[in-house]
Amino acid sequence: MNFPRCKTVEKSLPIFLEGGNEGALFIHGYTGSPHDFEYMAKEVNRVGFTVSVPRLPGHGTCGEDFLMTTARDWLRRVFDAYYDLKAICDRVHVVGLSMGGVIALILASQMNPPKLVTLAAATHVFDKRIVLTPLLKLFSKKMPRESTEKYEDPDIEYLRKEYWSYNWPKQAAELYKLMRLARKSVSKITSDTLVVAAKNDNMVPMKAAEFIYNNIRSENKKLLVFEKSGHVLSNDVEKEDVTKAVIEWLKGE
Repeated sequence: MNFPRCKTVEKSLPIFLEGGNEGALFIHGYTGSPHDFEYMAKEVNRVGFTVSVPRLPGHGTCGEDFLMTTARDWLRRVFDAYYDLKAICDRVHVVGLSMGGVIALILASQMNPPKLVTLAAATHVFDKRIVLTPLLKLFSKKMPRESTEKYEDPDIEYLRKEYWSYNWPKQAAELYKLMRLARKSVSKITSDTLVVAAKNDNMVPMKAAEFIYNNIRSENKKLLVFEKSGHVLSNDVEKEDVTKAVIEWLKGE
């Protein structure tokens, strides 16, 4: 197999911060990377948690690399990271953003972590074309899309060019697999669960958060909606308040 010549920019590197005997596993989203949890990871570590933010295969390197990975690869990486953290911590809590929230639901249905947090978990999305991706991927693997936003940070600008300037029918079909599996998994979840949604989310509708909240079996659960934030709640205008809510939930306050 010929592997693509990619690079891993600093912003995409996995994050591991040693702390106490309680762990927090953070799972980033589709076309995202660990940088989306940079602020939250440091704050959660600061209050005593050992923190792990793995980089999902094919993410944060280059588009060619992305196309070589599947939902199975992404799931496997998260389960491996969970087992690694569980080996050094007495308890491991799970926090997932967007597709990471979907993966967190799947993991929680099998591993039953004490605390679960979903941030804009994409069990449902606004873009109805996702249901067509199993067919669309047969005709196109990636399609250029208009991207006028530019970033001063060279690492983030590199990620924009490699990932966010395209639609990825093949990879979106893999995301769709995870979405369907997560929807089947929620009824098995008993972890204490904080479901977080953003009022200005243009990717994931509010019904996704409501679906999770209404269908999990958890006795201790909470639905929290932030009024000003967009989709990437962990790295948006209310990231301090979102992080505070996550910390309070993980600590049981």
